[in-house]
Amino acid sequence: MALHEMRYLHQHPAVIRILLGILVVPLVYAVTFLASVWNPYGELQHLPMAVVNQDRPVTGMAWGRQVTRQLVRDRSLDFRQMPMHRAQQQLATGHVYLVLQIPREASHQLRHLPTATRPLHVTYRTNAGQSAVAAKMGESAMTKLQIRLNQAVIQTEQQAARQQLAQQTRITAGQLRQIAQLTAANQGTVATLALSRLQTQLARGAQAMTAVTPAQRRVQVTPIHLIQRDTHSLANNGTGMAPYFMTIALFVGCITLNIIYDAGQRHGKYRYFALAWLDKMSFLWGFVVLAASALWFGVWQINGLRPVHPLATYLFSLLIILAFFSLVTCFRLWLGLTGAWLMLLFMIFQIGCSGGTYPIELTNPLLRAFHPYLPMTIAMSGLHQTISLGGSITEQVAILVGMVMAFSLGTLAYFYRHQDVSAE
Repeated sequence: MALHEMRYLHQHPAVIRILLGILVVPLVYAVTFLASVWNPYGELQHLPMAVVNQDRPVTGMAWGRQVTRQLVRDRSLDFRQMPMHRAQQQLATGHVYLVLQIPREASHQLRHLPTATRPLHVTYRTNAGQSAVAAKMGESAMTKLQIRLNQAVIQTEQQAARQQLAQQTRITAGQLRQIAQLTAANQGTVATLALSRLQTQLARGAQAMTAVTPAQRRVQVTPIHLIQRDTHSLANNGTGMAPYFMTIALFVGCITLNIIYDAGQRHGKYRYFALAWLDKMSFLWGFVVLAASALWFGVWQINGLRPVHPLATYLFSLLIILAFFSLVTCFRLWLGLTGAWLMLLFMIFQIGCSGGTYPIELTNPLLRAFHPYLPMTIAMSGLHQTISLGGSITEQVAILVGMVMAFSLGTLAYFYRHQDVSAE
């Protein structure tokens, strides 16, 4: 079985290297991608969140300070205390994924909990436009936090009620002993007055207990409500995932083109190497621009993507594919199919490092270390701005333009090095 094939491989060791390279592709893809999504909910202690304490303490209570201290020390969540303006800025830029805002009247309202008719509303802000998955994970974490906070407040209130009851019991027992002493001393009138006063106090206490309204009972059961506010909401899940899949699609297109179409092959005679390079690249640049335009038409007309800045999204997609094409083509020209193979592995590695499915903070340390410096990370960051956030993409544009220029010079150098290659 396979005798002739094995003999052929023995005679052509280059084919063996190609097959070994192909063998590595599924391995790298499975290991890298699984590493990026292995246990995100078990890594929530690495998801950065901010707590803003605006509470004003009252006599006997500083609830905001107490909760802030507990959250910062809690190892199950990564809360950092900061002022409101800094928290909002870091939420917008993706440095934190949630901002918990403790209101000014928190201690005052909880201090008067027995007579309160509405719960304490504590707001937390997320940014689904930056990461829809992180917003959902933050919502889940805040649901659990609300339960913990309510349990702590109710236990504190029950302990205070027990202490108050014990104190009242001691006072009542003392008054009863006083009445008994007055009775024994034949001071019946005074004893009667003291007993009447005691009965009045007990009646008032019983009336206060039975006068609790349904609204007050609901507040006493759930004294704290956490309310979510999304700074940049998404129309649907596809809008949040669009930067990730669009970036992958553009990189795949560049790799496929370089595998099928030989960018180094000349189809004419040129007096100068620069003309040969310009003739070849102008055609391929036009082709990849057409491919990116087709992608844009599909996501707009078929999927129904509606970015905040449609024109900027389209133009930025063109820049992305030009940068990716320049990178992949440079490696393909200088290293042949080995270069295309390396770019395929590089793309797979970037998929794991990009944080497209879960926040990068929830992946392993190796992927987190490479994340900020990868072309796909830069491209996704810019698309997030044009599709959902509406912010500036100046930095991303500068980096991608730099990639186009640098790797285009690399392809130009290849044409200079091989300017004596004859046309076919």
